[in-house]
Amino acid sequence: MKTNEELKKELHKLIDSMEDNELLTALHEDILPSIIENYSKEMTDEDHDQHDGAIPGLDEALNTPNAIEPLSIEEFQQLSKKFGK
Repeated sequence: MKTNEELKKELHKLIDSMEDNELLTALHEDILPSIIENYSKEMTDEDHDQHDGAIPGLDEALNTPNAIEPLSIEEFQQLSKKFGK
């Protein structure tokens, strides 16, 4: 098992390598806070059975509707080019 310091170092390295602002924003505002909040809650046996192997809070973070503005045609085209299709 890795130590807390080793885990933190690896997480910092991963975050430092990210250049996509949208991904960093999602991690900062949606995903990590939700995971941290839900991870600290006690899980019932039923919760454990339903989410065996899942990261607590991840489903909720991914399924929460985003309150961002819709993309313009130009923004959509730029993202399409950026991600290859």
